[in-house]
This record gives sequence, structure tokens and C-alpha cells, in this order.
Amino acid sequence: MKILFAPLAGITHYFFLVPLAWACRAAGHDVRVAARPPHDVITASGLNVTPVGAGYDFSAGLADAHQAIQSELGRAPTPDDLRQLPPDVLARFRETRVLPHVRAAEAMSADLVPFVRDWRPDLVVTVPIVLAGPLAAAAAGAPLVRHLWGPDISRQAGFPGLGAPVEGWPGELVRLYERHGVEPRPDHAVRNLDPCPDSMQLPGVPNRVPMRYLPYNGSGRAPDWLRELTPGRPRVCVSWSVMNKQLTGTQGYMVPAVIQALASLDVEVLATVSESDRRLLGDVPDGVRLIDPVPLNLLLPHCDAVIHHGGAGTTLTAAYYGVPQIVVPPVTDQILNADQLAATGAGFSLHADRTGTDEIKSAVAQALYEDGPREAAARLRDEIHAAPAPAALVRTLEQLVREV
Repeated sequence: MKILFAPLAGITHYFFLVPLAWACRAAGHDVRVAARPPHDVITASGLNVTPVGAGYDFSAGLADAHQAIQSELGRAPTPDDLRQLPPDVLARFRETRVLPHVRAAEAMSADLVPFVRDWRPDLVVTVPIVLAGPLAAAAAGAPLVRHLWGPDISRQAGFPGLGAPVEGWPGELVRLYERHGVEPRPDHAVRNLDPCPDSMQLPGVPNRVPMRYLPYNGSGRAPDWLRELTPGRPRVCVSWSVMNKQLTGTQGYMVPAVIQALASLDVEVLATVSESDRRLLGDVPDGVRLIDPVPLNLLLPHCDAVIHHGGAGTTLTAAYYGVPQIVVPPVTDQILNADQLAATGAGFSLHADRTGTDEIKSAVAQALYEDGPREAAARLRDEIHAAPAPAALVRTLEQLVREV
């Protein structure tokens, strides 16, 4: 069987696909990844890539859209805005946010549709925000399966192709589908593979197939000193997203505030900070070790707590290892991830726009020294581990292709 995986531009969104892609490959199937640049993270994962959609800078378009919405709103949007903003304002914001995805779909489909007509995959697996996915599946005559990556906020926000009425789609997207002879439908996917645990997922995901989250955070080498623990002194990991800084600028880069908050606690701090960002930190207190980014699945098993921005990959990796989390999210989807995590008791959600060092320090102390967060993190870990592994779902996909 030929299986095409089609991520978009986000590195972590691709990382979510790797365990299933390799499970399919190990089961004897021919696997290809069709993706926009950069491609080094894909080839580093050991999978073959077909370049598509290189003509549009999606990251820059997304950053421009985020800044436009934030300028009009006067702050970063929150999940509450989806329920509270006037319908005309919400519709305008939604179209602004979706436009970069439409542009990416136009660029991707120009390469992707000819490729699938030639290669003829039996199955197309994509992520929620790839609007070219239904075009690829239709061109191949193959079923479309969607791979989720966390709480399904894109569906809640009315993102096209995730159940929203076609009448509300941007006209450019409708015309793109029509040019390729594909009838726009509210949802083209026949299944939603979901690595998000039940206790964190939003209700209403259709055709949902639960799947165990397996951490793949890229390739790397564990530092030799990582196993050297100081007895009685907890270790706290600090991790932040590069993409977040592109969206929010330094305003949403909370690492300096986090390090300041930790300075008065008797903890060892491992802060993954790139060389280019270290100038933003100023003087670093004793007890803080600045390290180049390392795959979190290597770091977190050796940590007692983690502070991060709320990306789904970081959130679920920490949950997989049962590590209590302090999340300081600056943007909408990450706020939702943090709130859903906090509802399980396994972490704390401290919204970046109203959080200072005292709140961070208090949450870290609770995560380290109170039983509740650790016990809840252990329950969430056990819930994740109880779900079927990606390898167990390969047969489900094979059966799906036979039946469709």
C-alpha cells in the first residue's frame, strides 16, 4: 500500500506524524511525505520527502495575520473570543487567520496534485490545517485520514474543512477546490486519528480513533551530564517555541521572566535557549544551565517539572512522561492546550498576558512540593499509555482502504 503523509510547515506538526509513518513503513508499506520547506527535519527522521509548495512563505503569512488580529483587538486573542466576539468581528478575524492557509494550499496543490496523480497513493494522511489534503485525496481517488495533534481547537474555531458550513469558507478556497474539480464539503476526512487523551480533548470530534501519543521530538544526543542529579534539589526544564517569537515578537517570549521567577527557588534549571535568543536573557542567575535545544524526550525523563509555552507537542511529551507542567501560553491554541491540561490537575495554566514572576514561582513550588499535581500527572501518563500504539492502528488503516 502507498501512503502519503502531508504536513504543513510547522516542525512539531510533522513530528506528530512520524511514529505512525514509521509504523506504516515497518509494516511493509511505501511511505512518502509531501511537504513545504524546510525538509531537513523530514529527511532526519529517515523518511523520503517530495517537495511541494515552496513558492509561499507560510510562517511569514501566519505572523502577519496574527499581528493584524492582535492590532485590532489590542491583545492576543483567547479561546473565550470564539464565544464572545460579535459574529461579524469573529468572521473577519477567522478569514484573516485562514488566508495564509489558503495561500499555502494554492502553492501546495500546484505541485501536490500532479504528484499524486502520478504516484497514486492508496491513502492520504494529513493534519487539520492542510487545506490541500482533500485535493490530494480526490486527485488520487484515495480516502483522507486526518491526524490530530491536541485539543481540536481548529474545529471549534470554524476552520474550513473541519465541519464548518461551506458557505462560510473564503471564496478563494472554494474557487481553488472548484478549479481542481473537487466539491467543497464541510469535512472530507473519513477518520480522525487522535493522540490527545480523552481527558484533554474537546467534545465533538467525529469518526475519532484514539491513538497513543508517542514522543518524537527530532533527533539528538543526550548530554553526558544529564544523568548527574543533585540529591534533594529538583530539576526544572524551561522550553519555548521559536515559532511563538515569530508570531508575538519578544512580547510573548517569557523565558526571561520564567528564569527570574526561578532564581529564588532552590532548583536546578535547564533552559533550552538558542544562541540567538540568549542576548534577551541578560544576566543568568546561578543554578541556571543554558543548553542548546535538545529533543524533549531526552530531557524530560530527568526533570521534576517543566515550564513551557503550551505547544501541543511539548504538552503531550511532558504528559507522556508524567511530568507536572507550568504553562505560560501567549496565543490562542496554546491557551486552550494549557487550560485543558490544567483541568486534569496535571499542570497550571498561567496566561502570558496576565502572569508575573510571583504567579510562576508559586505554580512551580506547588508542582514540585505538593502531591496533587504529581499524582494527576501520573494519572494522565497512565491514560496516554493505555491507548493503542500507532503500530496497532496500521491494520485499521489497511481495513479502511479495503472498505472505502
